[in-house]
Amino acid sequence: MKFNASSAQLSRELSIASNAISPKAIMPVLEDFLFTLEGNKLTISATNLETSIVLETEVTGHEDGSVALSAKILLDTLRTLPEQPITIETIDENSLQITSSFGKYKMGIDDPDDFPEIESVPDGESVLIDSTVLRHAIEKTMTAIGEVGVVRSSMSGVLFQLDFNKANFVSTDSHRLVKFTYSGLNFDSTKSFVLPQKGLSLLKNALPENQNVNIFWNDKSAFFEFDGYKIISTLINDDFPNYNNVIPVDNQNILNISRKDLMNSLRRLLIYANKSFNLVTFNLAEDSLTLATEDPEFAHDATEQLPCKYNGEPLTMGFSAKFFIELLSIVDGDEVNIEFSNPKTPVLIKPVEEEENQDLLLLIMPLIMQ
Repeated sequence: MKFNASSAQLSRELSIASNAISPKAIMPVLEDFLFTLEGNKLTISATNLETSIVLETEVTGHEDGSVALSAKILLDTLRTLPEQPITIETIDENSLQITSSFGKYKMGIDDPDDFPEIESVPDGESVLIDSTVLRHAIEKTMTAIGEVGVVRSSMSGVLFQLDFNKANFVSTDSHRLVKFTYSGLNFDSTKSFVLPQKGLSLLKNALPENQNVNIFWNDKSAFFEFDGYKIISTLINDDFPNYNNVIPVDNQNILNISRKDLMNSLRRLLIYANKSFNLVTFNLAEDSLTLATEDPEFAHDATEQLPCKYNGEPLTMGFSAKFFIELLSIVDGDEVNIEFSNPKTPVLIKPVEEEENQDLLLLIMPLIMQ
């Protein structure tokens, strides 16, 4: 195998592909990229057996071939080189050489036949979605993914719920819930699956702007095709909780407030809060919000009053400031509406303005105050 390529372009593409490689690979070949050269098309593959990526890039090919080579050594080399043409070629069946304007670098290689076979995209149903929308959905819902081993397995991923002309993307860790709905689909049935965090991260980092993404699936895996990329992720084999059961529909008390003002206030109060619970109380009265926190162990306390519009009964509720800040940080726009019922029921956070065909709903559980 022999080809010429841009060091910077190859480095960028390999950086994306490297996200599929586990830092604690169970087999040495899983620490490798698989390179397959046919003419001027270089196919790069990487996998950790649960998530995989296959991407195609244009190079100047001289000799077709296939080789498995250390991802870390190659990437570390390319990242230290300025933009320039490089040559990569196999010397013999055990070694490969990289040639730059600075010198030559020889590395050992593995048998490409030992590299695991990556699952092919299945025939059957698929759905098309805009890459920018999909990336927004993943970025927002990843905020509320539960920790593996702490929550049930399905809550350590994001639910993809395709429902005729819309898609719901949902995550929850039992303290928070994020639901992002996109209503611009063209799909004639329903389907749902749960994608784990590793697959979500790989997909998010690879997605371009404003490209069509084709989503395929079978009982075990989901497949994403776009712009020369294929990303495959195993699915979580566990039913996602019925999230609609916890979303309240009768919140009569509505707070309208600047998102940034509230977020910055919570950040300041978090400095003074007890670090075990990060508790901040919301004291609500007519067009009035007072935030307060304390940590008696260190004699800390802080209080702030924020301008707002509040229509509802006087209420005092407690929340984790850390969780509240994380939810507000994924909202676009200047204002949010926060809907309350009583101090023991979930609270909804909704942006006042949203993009066409997009709807974001956030839920946070209150902390029960003694």
